[in-house]
Amino acid sequence: MKPNLRLRWLLPVLFLLLPCACSDSTDDTNPPDGDGETDVSVPDGDDEMTPDGDKDSDDASDGDSDGGETPDGDSDWDRAEFEPDPPAFLITHFHPDTQPAGEALDYTFAAENGTPPYTNWTITKGNPPPGTSLNAETGQWSGTPTEEGLFFFVVTVSDGAGEHASELFGIRIGDPGADGPLFAKAQGFQQVYEERHFRNNFTYDIVEPHENNGYDVTTLTTLGDATFAAGQCTMAMSFRASALEDEESKSMVRNHVDGWRFFERLTGVPGLLGRSFVHKDDAVDLSDLNAGILWPDSEIRRGEGELSDWYWRSDTSRDQISGAVLGLAAAYDFVDDDHVREEAGAYLVNLAHHVWDNDMRIVDPDGEMTKYGDINGEKWLEGSLDFPNGQSALIILAWLKIAHHISGERKFKDAYEYLVYERDYLSILRDHQWVYSGYGTKYYNTYISYENFYHLMRLEEDPWLRREYVALFRDTLWLNTDDITPNRKGVLEHNPVKTAWYLYSTGQRDAEALYHALSQIAVFPEAPLRDRQVMNSEDPSITINPDKTDESLHALPSDRLPPDMVMWHRSTFKLDGGVENGRERSGCDYLLPYWMARHYGYVSEQW
Repeated sequence: MKPNLRLRWLLPVLFLLLPCACSDSTDDTNPPDGDGETDVSVPDGDDEMTPDGDKDSDDASDGDSDGGETPDGDSDWDRAEFEPDPPAFLITHFHPDTQPAGEALDYTFAAENGTPPYTNWTITKGNPPPGTSLNAETGQWSGTPTEEGLFFFVVTVSDGAGEHASELFGIRIGDPGADGPLFAKAQGFQQVYEERHFRNNFTYDIVEPHENNGYDVTTLTTLGDATFAAGQCTMAMSFRASALEDEESKSMVRNHVDGWRFFERLTGVPGLLGRSFVHKDDAVDLSDLNAGILWPDSEIRRGEGELSDWYWRSDTSRDQISGAVLGLAAAYDFVDDDHVREEAGAYLVNLAHHVWDNDMRIVDPDGEMTKYGDINGEKWLEGSLDFPNGQSALIILAWLKIAHHISGERKFKDAYEYLVYERDYLSILRDHQWVYSGYGTKYYNTYISYENFYHLMRLEEDPWLRREYVALFRDTLWLNTDDITPNRKGVLEHNPVKTAWYLYSTGQRDAEALYHALSQIAVFPEAPLRDRQVMNSEDPSITINPDKTDESLHALPSDRLPPDMVMWHRSTFKLDGGVENGRERSGCDYLLPYWMARHYGYVSEQW
């Protein structure tokens, strides 16, 4: 079945009219989804299974590789066009040891998989330590550093065939026995996080006691979107445990996973989470809905039985659940701990059953679909239009892929392949990944697509389908080939989270993008991270967008951006914003990109 293209011209208009599912937003809106009332079936031999059917739901994996079937004859996707890529021409990567200033260094860069000779070694971005230099013919980097600090830079080389390769390198000049500045900053944020933001085995923003905010106790806040934000912290803690491999960091992830499972039990529906939960003794006014504490102004539910002292905000949305999936899927795969894998995996499988058995919808305990709970890739505007939605298609594919990866259940494999090949979700991903829309871009929507594409990409093993996903991810979310004045997709955002998600799930390498990502980590403010006002429009060194004077033309560094519940799901181009209000953020905006960079190896433990 081909996606419906007849209303494609309406997309920019529809996009600008859509309401918001993120409650802590200040300037943007989220699109609603369809009502999911289509009759979706899954092929299983000569039979079919509706999403709410029971057939094969408990079957073990049949041992087939994922996505291994050939698309039907009506598909535009032809496997025969694709061959494995040859080994890439690259510069061998390494992290030089930290050394004191005044001590000579001598390294020689090496290249492989190209056509010798390798010449024209140059530094194309950043600067090595003063007192050192790079020999253009031999690739020898030598000299005696004269200044202390963390230095990182991009090295580029040419081969005999005229091809070029680049790689990111860095070195810390200073005391090898002392913590590096990036690690020390991570330690500072970790301490603040554990002392003030991690409660009930869950993550909360807080309002600290402050003479100007009227609070006399630390108060939990941002509760309309806590699930979305908490998932970023679970992922950060998972990468931390992967990098450190110590009992303390693993214990923190176990606590996170237990918190998510408690939340699931509190809702009373397997696979369902709300927007946040609190205990009756927590410092939050459950009745003061007009103050935005549990925004919007309804859907506050109370736990039953032994959970009657707990309250939770329902009417969750696909962006909230995407946050939870982001963190729990990372915990399952990256943390070497049986309890983490068992509990994280159980929730993720329950979620996939929930959405598939409810016609690709998130459904509250009363049986009603939540306002932004439709993830049917063929629906738009809560079912009022049969118009494809590439982001919804991406989300359901990612959640099914994760569930099959964990459980091996044939149900999820069949559902996944049915959507890809029979319902042609690849075309929907390609033609209707609407989240970048020039000056109408809502950057939190781009973030939701990235976090789901990340897990989908890293788990897809079928070579042909993986090649398709790489191209789709690159062309719809990452690469920018248009005029950068109105169009500034992923590579231009210098977003350290999106950059890592794209590069390390697709296997791509972009040394300059990594350089910008590391630059954002390096200049990130010290802990604690509190809301503040920024006025970049008053800085003459910043180039203002000539078409839109409230935005910069180029991405701003992280120390010039206002904090948010998740800073990296906002625009890096907005010049001014934020408010001094005493609100303190969790710090996971630093912990996630830092520990992910450690996990993937482009930040050294010595830095």
